[in-house]
Amino acid sequence: MQSKLYRYPLVILLLITDVCWCYVTLHPDYVQPMRFMSVYENETVGTFLQSAIFQGNQGQVAAAVVEVKLSTNELIFQKIIKFEPFNKTALNVLLASPLDREEIDFYTITWQYNDQEPSGPTIKTTMFFTVLDVNDNPPKWQIYPDNSKVEVNETIEVDSFIFEAFADDPDLNEGGSVVYYLDQQTVDEGVFYGNTTSRNYFQVYLKMPLDYQDKTSHEVIIVAEDGGGVPDYFPTFTTSLRIYVNVLDVPNKPPQFRNLPLIVDMEEHLPVDSSVINVAAYDQDTGYQLDLLYSLIDASPADDLLRYFAISTTTGLITMKEEIDREVVIEDYNTDGRIELTVMVEKDTSVEEWKSNSTATVYIRILDINDNVPTFAHRYYNGTILENSPKSIPVTMDYPEDILAFDLDAFENGTFELTIDGDDGMFYVQPSMIVNSGTIYVRVQDPLKLNYQVLPEVTFTVVATETETVEKWSSNTTVHIQLIDTNDNFPQWLDGSYNVSVLEGVSSGTSVSKVEATDADSGDYGIVYYYIFGSGATQFDMSETTGLMTVAGELDRESVDFYFLTVEARDDKGMGNRNSTTLEVHILDINDNEPIFGSDYYEEFIKEDKNAKPTFRRPFIVDATDADLPPNSDISYYIVTAEYEIITDGNFTINISTGEILTRTPIDFESMDPDTQDSVSPWYRHFELIVMAIDHGIPPLNSTTSVTIYVEDVNDNAPIFESEFYNGTIFETDDSGTYITTVKATDADPTLYNSLISYRIVGAGIDKFEVGEKDGNLFVGVGANLDIEQTHTTLYSLNVMAYDDGTPRLSGSTIINITVIDVNNKWPKFNDSIYDAVVVEKSSLMEFIVQTFATDPDETHLLRYRVKSYDEGRDESNTVIIDNAIFDTWFDIDESDGTMFVNDTMVDRELVENIRMTVEVEDVNAVSPWLPQLATAKVYLTVLDINDNPPKFDEDFYTTSVQENIPEQTLLMIIRASDPDKGLNGTVRYKIVEEDDSQWQALVAMDNVTGSGRKIVIDSKTGELRVNGMIDYDCHLCEWINITVMAYDLGTPPLNSTVPIYIAVEDMNDNYPVIWNLPAAVKIWENATLGSEVYLINATDLDSGEFGRIGFKVDDSNSRSFTFEDVESGILLVGAALDRETVASYKVYIEAKDNYLSEFGPSLSISSTLDIVLLDVNDNAPIFDDTIALPFRIKETHDNGSLVGTVSATDADEPNTPNSQVIYYILQDEGNATDYFFIPNEAVGSIRSKSPLIGLYGIYTIVVIAQDLGEPPLNSNLTVTIYVEDVNLNYPVWHYPPTPLANESIRLMEKTLPGETVALVYATDDVDHGVNAEIYYQIADTLDGKYFTISRNNNNNTATIYTQERLLAYSDKKHYNFEVDALDCPGCSDSLQTRTAMRVYAISETAGDPQFDRESAGEPYFERREHEEPFKVTLGSLPPAFYEDPEVVSEICYYIVGGDEKSEFGLNVLDEGKEVSLLQEEELDREAIENYELVVKATNCLVVPPGQAWDVDDDSLLLVRVHVVDINDQPVIFSKSNYSAGVTTSSTVNDVVTDQIRASTIDLFPHNIMEYRIVPDSWNNSLNYDYWAEEKRDPFTINNNTGVLLLNHNPRPDASGIFKFVVEARDPPVDLGPHTATADVWVYMLSSNNQVEFVLAMTKDEFRDKEDLFIEILEDVTQATAKVDEVTNYVDEANVVSDIYISVFVHFVQDNEIVPVLTILDIFDENEASLSPLYQEFNVYKIQDRSPRRPPVAKDGQAFVLALIIVSVILPIVIIVLLCIWCKEVKKYKRKLRAANAMAFASLSSRESGLNKISVPNTNQYAYEGSNPIWLENFDNNAFESDAVVKETDSDANSQNSLDMNTVGTKVSPIHKFDKVPVDDIMGITADHVTLRNNLNQLYDSRSYEKNDGDLDRFQTPTLPTSYL
Repeated sequence: MQSKLYRYPLVILLLITDVCWCYVTLHPDYVQPMRFMSVYENETVGTFLQSAIFQGNQGQVAAAVVEVKLSTNELIFQKIIKFEPFNKTALNVLLASPLDREEIDFYTITWQYNDQEPSGPTIKTTMFFTVLDVNDNPPKWQIYPDNSKVEVNETIEVDSFIFEAFADDPDLNEGGSVVYYLDQQTVDEGVFYGNTTSRNYFQVYLKMPLDYQDKTSHEVIIVAEDGGGVPDYFPTFTTSLRIYVNVLDVPNKPPQFRNLPLIVDMEEHLPVDSSVINVAAYDQDTGYQLDLLYSLIDASPADDLLRYFAISTTTGLITMKEEIDREVVIEDYNTDGRIELTVMVEKDTSVEEWKSNSTATVYIRILDINDNVPTFAHRYYNGTILENSPKSIPVTMDYPEDILAFDLDAFENGTFELTIDGDDGMFYVQPSMIVNSGTIYVRVQDPLKLNYQVLPEVTFTVVATETETVEKWSSNTTVHIQLIDTNDNFPQWLDGSYNVSVLEGVSSGTSVSKVEATDADSGDYGIVYYYIFGSGATQFDMSETTGLMTVAGELDRESVDFYFLTVEARDDKGMGNRNSTTLEVHILDINDNEPIFGSDYYEEFIKEDKNAKPTFRRPFIVDATDADLPPNSDISYYIVTAEYEIITDGNFTINISTGEILTRTPIDFESMDPDTQDSVSPWYRHFELIVMAIDHGIPPLNSTTSVTIYVEDVNDNAPIFESEFYNGTIFETDDSGTYITTVKATDADPTLYNSLISYRIVGAGIDKFEVGEKDGNLFVGVGANLDIEQTHTTLYSLNVMAYDDGTPRLSGSTIINITVIDVNNKWPKFNDSIYDAVVVEKSSLMEFIVQTFATDPDETHLLRYRVKSYDEGRDESNTVIIDNAIFDTWFDIDESDGTMFVNDTMVDRELVENIRMTVEVEDVNAVSPWLPQLATAKVYLTVLDINDNPPKFDEDFYTTSVQENIPEQTLLMIIRASDPDKGLNGTVRYKIVEEDDSQWQALVAMDNVTGSGRKIVIDSKTGELRVNGMIDYDCHLCEWINITVMAYDLGTPPLNSTVPIYIAVEDMNDNYPVIWNLPAAVKIWENATLGSEVYLINATDLDSGEFGRIGFKVDDSNSRSFTFEDVESGILLVGAALDRETVASYKVYIEAKDNYLSEFGPSLSISSTLDIVLLDVNDNAPIFDDTIALPFRIKETHDNGSLVGTVSATDADEPNTPNSQVIYYILQDEGNATDYFFIPNEAVGSIRSKSPLIGLYGIYTIVVIAQDLGEPPLNSNLTVTIYVEDVNLNYPVWHYPPTPLANESIRLMEKTLPGETVALVYATDDVDHGVNAEIYYQIADTLDGKYFTISRNNNNNTATIYTQERLLAYSDKKHYNFEVDALDCPGCSDSLQTRTAMRVYAISETAGDPQFDRESAGEPYFERREHEEPFKVTLGSLPPAFYEDPEVVSEICYYIVGGDEKSEFGLNVLDEGKEVSLLQEEELDREAIENYELVVKATNCLVVPPGQAWDVDDDSLLLVRVHVVDINDQPVIFSKSNYSAGVTTSSTVNDVVTDQIRASTIDLFPHNIMEYRIVPDSWNNSLNYDYWAEEKRDPFTINNNTGVLLLNHNPRPDASGIFKFVVEARDPPVDLGPHTATADVWVYMLSSNNQVEFVLAMTKDEFRDKEDLFIEILEDVTQATAKVDEVTNYVDEANVVSDIYISVFVHFVQDNEIVPVLTILDIFDENEASLSPLYQEFNVYKIQDRSPRRPPVAKDGQAFVLALIIVSVILPIVIIVLLCIWCKEVKKYKRKLRAANAMAFASLSSRESGLNKISVPNTNQYAYEGSNPIWLENFDNNAFESDAVVKETDSDANSQNSLDMNTVGTKVSPIHKFDKVPVDDIMGITADHVTLRNNLNQLYDSRSYEKNDGDLDRFQTPTLPTSYL
């Protein structure tokens, strides 16, 4: 499209030119045809080209072609056009042959025509014929033909370059532009991707890794597409190039084993060289296969097993190397006869990159033959057993261990039977048959023969004989058994139970009781010992031998008045059989407790009353209690002195019986001692009393408490000014807020609010002056106009009132006289506000520019001019000059007459062209030096240009290079010069000004055509430097061409500058380097150091210069190992550490390359090969085989000298030399492992045991050294860990029940069903470990054992016994005896066991639950501090329960069934329930639960009872109380995270800012006492002034005890902004305290106009009670934060303080900014309905701005005139509108509005009134009647009590509040006619009511009504007149 736009205008221009030329030059009778033709090359033969017209002809026109030339003037003989007659006078010119622009693109055709008449002229014309291009050629591939092949290695990296392709298209423009992309097939394969380079070559890169085995060839198809052509309908052409990328295989894949897995069986003792298994592998690289090598590298369970096997390195056949014994393998390697061999196959190659290997495991199972005899572990054994033991009870083997027999053969070969010989049928063995190994138990066969008195010991033989073999091998051992005697009688009590009493407080050692029991046994079994148990048992001592019980601790009846104890008798030194009985101890009372008050401190509040005895708000009673019993606990109360003398004549008295405190006399606050005034709450003074409580015991005891009575002050003193008159002086120009004077009044009341004084101005002057409400500072008011010329006043007299804040509010007044002083204040003015001027750059000093002029109306003015500022400078491009310092000294001004002149000759337009400045004039005689009288004007200055800058080149000189023989017109570079001047002064031209003669002569000699001419030319306008002839490097002095270029401007006069240009001529390269005298191989030591010389390489090149300069390079594969000293020296050096063991020889490819330093020029190179062989040195230490199966494992019974394990190491140095031969030894160290292990043969790394290892099981570590025999010798070490495993040699030990014969008693209900839990048993084997210590259990085969079964519990060594059969009835069987076996290592051949006996007692179903004796025991009570440690502790004993039936002998179980939902308590039960204690199991938290009432239930242990509530009638329950004592452990929390408050600028020091800051904790007193402080470093403010610069103290303080925030400075009158700080609260530093918390506090500085005033008909106390609701309503309506700043009595417009209204001042905050009052009032107007709750709850009288808004007063005549104009325009419009409204209203209603026409309101109980009260502003339909002046009766305000009460005279009226008697009944029609009705006809008016009537008429005449469809739509009530109120 771009080419079309270019061509068509050119063709049109040529046509127009041709027509004009024809018209001028031809014969008038002929029309010349077109001379210029353009035809697309695809036009067909015969296409019409143009017409030739011959006018005035006589015959037929004919034409013929004369000649055709090409653009080179070459004649061709081709018929391009032909002619065809159109008519007699015209010919059509047609295309005669096909066109091809790519062959010929331009023809010059000369042809002639005539009319074929003899006399007619022949006309010759020339046509210039241009062939236009169309897209008719597809792109042609240049580098690769189609179907070419490219080879790459399969290891090539991703993103590597593969090949590049290029396609050319002879078409022009879009048709000749080529783009490339991959064919979709190639893209889908995803192996390659392509990018087009800046040269428009397409490069192909690898996208995914290649794998020869996956695919050996990939097809890449590249599509080249041109851009189409003109016309548009010609399509684009594409050409595809198919390249096959062949993948070359690299041997990089490891070999692979066949027939996996490899498993084989073999017999033990197989002969040497016998075949075991053949392993085979194959090479995965199919394209490049290598030979494979096999080796054995590892064996499991130990590498030492490799000594039995060998493998062929070429075939992989594994054969026997030594005979193998299965039992030796099992013993030495702790295996089951299986061996695992690791086989490695690797490729046989020396190329490091091709090396790879794989491993596989061969699993070998060794088959057994019978070659071992059954064997016992010992030749003899000793054991013991109790006499009369039941059948099947095992004998306890005492020495040396349990009987162990074993046969090392496997399966049938290792099976044998066991028999007993010589025991006379007393015992049998179990098991009777053993496979391989097992523990043999000797058990009782005939219990009757176990009689200690008949046969105390017996000896017999145990025989083991094979059963499944032909040989029937056998062996035997001897067993000796010793019998043990037993004890079987219990102690018996002489008395069934004991009951005694004792006084509390008796001394220790006092006798209480004596108990006695007997035992029928003899010896130690017959001696009885006594023990005492139960809650409180520690309070008593009991003699173990005599049974005498005495007092051991202090007895306190008030703590425990009854003890229920258990006494137990035991035989066998207290360790044998036992029996128990009960002992009850009762504690008697004495008077040992004084009365205790409920609190150590009491306080109460009372208001002063001078005339009568004041009373407390509620009865004030102090109460005490006494823990003793009556009469010791009866109490009397007295008020006493500090010396405890009874007071009877004080201000207070007390009731002797009840403790109630009463006032005795009137109390006057002012008469009280001022020292008693509270510092935190100064409105209180107090009395301190001491109250004593005395009990009636003998002797009587007493206690006292402190009582504080706070007396509250009342207000009874009015404020008094210090002076009756005050004077002040100000200037008429003083601003708002100017201080005048201070008035001060004092109040005799001592308390805060009663003495808090506020000031107000009353009467005249309130619009011009303001007084500080708190501080009495008088200052000029906002908007005050004091201009004497306007006010004509110089003296003001103000009346100032002072009010206190008490109730009722009292006041005082004073007079202030203020004098105003006149001043002078006129300002100067410029005649023009803007001055325009020009100046020529480089002007001379003091040259005139412009004059400014100003005037001043003051007669005494003295004007001075100056340049105030240079506002802006801009340069020629209109860019703002950043630095004004460039031009701010160029100009100055005469200060006396305002003339501006040039001050600097360096005015430069090129820097600044346009300047804007401000000039200023000042009246220096102004009256106020700090308020100068100034005026300003603007000066716009333009700087004009001169030609003062020559052109400047971009560079100081230019250099470039050019290759010889470069084509003509080649662009060498572009020279650039710039001129900052303007217009022609800045226009630049170029020329070459000088030449080196010798160089130019050489250049001329090169020109074979003309012999002369300049070879370098420059374009005068663009500065393009081009080649203009042939350049040859080989001529003399032709290496460089140096010229000089001049740049000159077109200014007057013209200026110029020159620059040198240096052009280097480049040479070409054409000769290859040659390497000579290179040897076949070079040998060096493998430890050759880095940089050692290997060989010197020599090479030459016939070229000169860089082309003859040779560089050497080692090929990439060896570039790290060898390198050249430098590129050119040819000295080959060692480049990296060499290692013969890694690479033994190198084939180094060396490349010699000329022109090697050039990155782009042509370089020629040649390569040669050098072999380098490495000689071995001893540089490798032996390396241990990393496949050794460590650690080695052996048993503690391992034989001396037996093999433990074998280690092996290899040395990589040259084989069969001392460098690679290895010896082994163990390193001696400080450990003891070398005492047990050694290596006997240093050539073989076999480790063997040195000494017996019995009892030495554990982990041992030795260090084995492997050392070669080279020089010097090298070694390495291997840390070998040896596990000596434990062998089961120890019997289990019973813990529960203990053994032997513990006779453990368990109780179950008779007829218990199968599956019930019986008991948990527990045994351990602590000496053995591992599986040898695991315990399993079984029930012995005894008579009663069939009733029970046992199950081992998971994850521990315990087991649970269950019933297996139903138990018999209690009458049939009362107990069951059976035995339990504990076995360790079950299933092991060396398993051992221990037996214990158990007894289960049956319980009759008739036995019920036990019960508590609650009357005697009392209610247990405990106290515990929360979080006290330890958490698990015994709190105390509980009284035990008992069975009501004394015949029942059963254990008692206790459970907590209620009050312990979190499981924080438990019970500790001893002696079968005869002693029980309460335990604390978890940490206690008082804040979660303070008092626990635990319900404890006693049961017969059969079932676990469910949860149960306390039931006083259930004797099986016991109520236990636990009280948790509080500590300081809870955090301090503020009621809010942040607080905000407002302080008015009229506030003074010590004013309360806020009392809402509160912090608390849920801890109890005294832990909840708070201490407040302001965090010192938290101050932050955003005020309108620097507070800290003016004040040297904190702006606020806080009361440490109450948190009340107080003002600590006097705010400035103009202060505004926010104080931000942090308040911290802290509780007492006890227990876990102190705890702290912080809150942010924001205090806003407020002026009076920042606050909204709410006037409410209620008291302050009523408001404070509902303040939160008040704030909530306001915030809901305004969506801003509301803050109550002050609550005071309302002051009306006459400055009268109201007794019935209060003013609440509120400010609002939103987004941390004070919301303007007007905005808040607008929100109220828009949300009137939403304020309904506010009117309902708070009786709102009015809402207004605290500071009345006054209209602004104009300060000068212009403002006043403007105001007059506005008023003159608006006032007539307002008058017209008001007249229209008045006329409409008069016409509509036609009557006067009177008070008698007011709509009546029904009472609140009536809802029929047509006028809802909510329609009346300031009226609330929910408020009490009378809260708005429209209801006059029952109004609470005192203002109406005198003359505003209206009494009803109509007996038919139902509403007592109505003023309108038109209402006959309670129902009122919603439609009303408002006709005039006299008030006298409606109301019963008496003479006393005349004033009221007149006021009502006046009131209602001022009302306005709007009527819509007969309904009263709006009723506006104005404020009642002041005279009425």
